[in-house]
Amino acid sequence: MIAWMLNGKLGVSSKELSRNLGITQKTAWFNAMKIRCAMLDEAEFLEGIIEMDEAYLGGKPRKTAVASNVPSLHNVTNKRGRGTKKTPVVGIVSRGKEGQVALKVIEKLSTRNLLAMLKQHTSEDGAVLITDEFPAYKKFDEYIEHLTVEHKKEFSKGIIHTNTIEGVWSLIKNGIKGNYKAVSKKYLPFYLAEYSYKYNNRNKKGYGFTETIENAVEDEKCLVNYKPKGDVKKICYTNKRKKKV
Repeated sequence: MIAWMLNGKLGVSSKELSRNLGITQKTAWFNAMKIRCAMLDEAEFLEGIIEMDEAYLGGKPRKTAVASNVPSLHNVTNKRGRGTKKTPVVGIVSRGKEGQVALKVIEKLSTRNLLAMLKQHTSEDGAVLITDEFPAYKKFDEYIEHLTVEHKKEFSKGIIHTNTIEGVWSLIKNGIKGNYKAVSKKYLPFYLAEYSYKYNNRNKKGYGFTETIENAVEDEKCLVNYKPKGDVKKICYTNKRKKKV
């Protein structure tokens, strides 16, 4: 199963695992989640040119039966971008062949929450941060060298762009849309852990197959009896970044 998940660059559903491995969908889901827990690795601090941005993940509004005195919901659209009811996810990525990414579900995109994530995953020494013009990023100038690209006017200006993190969002969105019927908000951090793990280990042969197996069979599991041992966010976001040796 680990091989199937590691080789599926954009992810693989429990239904597909069930069909290919001859096991029940419930068993496939549970074991896939345990493997995602094994992908909660301690990556290195992000250095150099860093990009930060947010994306919104989730499905379209449900169509329901319409009563005679209730407005039709068949034409309801889900607003895109900021202001949508989808789940906000923040990403920080360093550029380059060895660049890594950190992903996190943050419900309130305040300056305080975004800066806390930045400090957790980056070092201000020698790093340059590039973001868009979102107001919550303005005070980052006080912590790190900060450049801004104004997307209302231009998508890039030389090295000032967020194309790298946009590429990460493309991988995640295409993966979720193409492989999963639905990804619940509760378990979304586990799926994000899988995508970030594959991105961060993309230059390793087999995505670090041996290391993944070792992590998957550890005694300390994050799921028990098909349920998380605690709050999913606390399980996924307690790991700290480690500095390069």
